[in-house]
Amino acid sequence: MLKRDARSYLYRVAIVLVVVSVIPALLSSAYNTNLIMKQTVQLVDSKNETELIRTGTLMERTLQQIIDFASATAADTRFANLQTATDQWKAWSELNKLLYANPFIVEYMLYNGRDQSLLISNYGIERNAQRSSVPWIVTQAPKLPLYQFELKDGRSQQGKPFVSIVQKLPGQQGEPNYFIFNVDLDKIYNSFLSELNVNTELNNYYLTDAGGTIMYHRDKEHIGKPMSGMKHDDSNIRINRHKLGAFNWELVGEVHTELLYKDVTVLKNKVLTVVFAIIALAALFIVIGARELYKPFRSIVSRFAESEELLRKSQLRRLILGETALNPHTERLIRDTSSRLVVALITPTPQEDGEKSAEATATLMQHLENRLTASFRAELFREPNGDGLALIQLEHGDANRFVTELLLALDAKQMESTVISIGGIHSLDNIHKSYIEAMYAYNIGRIYATDSRLYCYNKLPMDYEAPLKAPAIEELELAIRQQNERSFTETLNVLFSEQLTVVEYNLNFYQVVSLLLRLFGQNSLSFLNELNRLITDKGIMNVTAAKQFVFAKFHSYRDYAEETKDYAGKIRDYVANHYTVNFSLDEMAEHLGITKQHLITVCKKRYNRTPVEYLNEYRIEEAKRLLSDTRTKIADIGTRSGFNSNSYFAKVFKQYTGITASEYRELLFDRKREQEPQTADN
Repeated sequence: MLKRDARSYLYRVAIVLVVVSVIPALLSSAYNTNLIMKQTVQLVDSKNETELIRTGTLMERTLQQIIDFASATAADTRFANLQTATDQWKAWSELNKLLYANPFIVEYMLYNGRDQSLLISNYGIERNAQRSSVPWIVTQAPKLPLYQFELKDGRSQQGKPFVSIVQKLPGQQGEPNYFIFNVDLDKIYNSFLSELNVNTELNNYYLTDAGGTIMYHRDKEHIGKPMSGMKHDDSNIRINRHKLGAFNWELVGEVHTELLYKDVTVLKNKVLTVVFAIIALAALFIVIGARELYKPFRSIVSRFAESEELLRKSQLRRLILGETALNPHTERLIRDTSSRLVVALITPTPQEDGEKSAEATATLMQHLENRLTASFRAELFREPNGDGLALIQLEHGDANRFVTELLLALDAKQMESTVISIGGIHSLDNIHKSYIEAMYAYNIGRIYATDSRLYCYNKLPMDYEAPLKAPAIEELELAIRQQNERSFTETLNVLFSEQLTVVEYNLNFYQVVSLLLRLFGQNSLSFLNELNRLITDKGIMNVTAAKQFVFAKFHSYRDYAEETKDYAGKIRDYVANHYTVNFSLDEMAEHLGITKQHLITVCKKRYNRTPVEYLNEYRIEEAKRLLSDTRTKIADIGTRSGFNSNSYFAKVFKQYTGITASEYRELLFDRKREQEPQTADN
């Protein structure tokens, strides 16, 4: 009996001790929980501020590139003084060539102060400036200082917001000319801020000028209004700013703190409630309190993982669309990417019921993503218009095998409800080319009636049918090669005659495009990009637009054929044989048998850079090769690459690569060390 009572007493003491010891432990836990909540808030705030600074830095760099590009273009003497109609035509042709030089500039204009006319890219001459998108140019132009730029905001005829960069050009006589660059703010927003504004209730990022006027906002009704006029609860909105010096704008980020910290606040209240309840029933609520304490860590880890994945996918999508170039930062972010990649455009076919169509499209895209990721290493990007953009990693380089594997991966219902357009197989640094090729396959594949809904750049439906080649195609090629403009025009009118049937017209269009692709060779990517824009803007059946497009290619091919075919290879060979010694442009021109000015012109048209820039790039590539060998000293590499001093070598190397030679060598060795364990495992 005594033993049993003692045992019962000890149990009771133990329970009391446990309950009493739990109370201060719970109070200590409550205090620590409060500290954790504060640190969580600080981490989230720091992440938001870092994201604002990172985005602002990228935007600042892009805006500065736009300004630098505008200044360099405005300084071109070809646009300084337009006296005759021939001068205006040549200037208009040059303006059209600039359309794709910068993705954010959508329109180029030359304003003639003498007759107050506008020369507009992709349009022509507008005699009345009031009917253009820049009606203020007549009154504002005389006030602009020479070689200085000003920003003017406005809207296009389609209602799209843009900002105009206006620069006054020097003129030899009479009134000067003015260069106008219209920057598409929708593209700026989609490239940098749309991903940040995914959660519309939580975040709001927009642009203002130095005076606080809103330059771009996701709600178009706020554009042009002062920021102070926006109605919101100041106690719950935290505003951060980042100055964009290139345009003298500010990137403004608004965070709804009440929503941001809602989960944390709710968790804190739950923990406090649990603490006071466990004082009376400690043993019962210990497990519940521990489970509650774990929730904030899980939420934080989930948010950071989602942010990292969102940033990675955003960079990958921008690489595909050609909005950014591959750099060391992007390479670190996008790890384990195959060297054989394919871009596929997935376009759902329209449904009869619009509301059901949106729901059915979302379901279809989810099913496609599941099937693609199960069969390939694939990622699917959902575009705002409902289309899909798939990046597929291959273990092989056989395009025909990939098409077969893709057909086997998708069922008949999915193939009937979508159009899949595939580009060529490329590496990550050249993935934008696969996207352009996929766009070409989609645009061209639709012009031929067929049961197939799979369009491959390397083999389109028209190629399988092997249609008869129109005799006029051979005449067109002969006219191009002989530079017979009259024969070219007559043949073009035959191929795009309005008397043709739809099938004949479509086949002629495809054969002409195939001919130009073959003739342009290495310039085919630029040609494909222009063709995609033409089809998107004008449509394939626009006979006038099609003939104008092909006619413009006739002159482009003439310039390429006459001025670069004979000397481009000689320039390349001369640099390859003499890059280790110092030589002047006069010596190089004399060796080639042309003038110095003609040498510069040919090099710019063929390699898109001056002879000095081409020589420096060649030397830098040789220096990169030598840096991979540890036995070669960096001090000797500059001399062996053709630079006459180490300081000039260091300056040029950093200018072209962004890092020093020693940093580049360390980067090479770090990559080799990262690959060695992987190779050993394989």
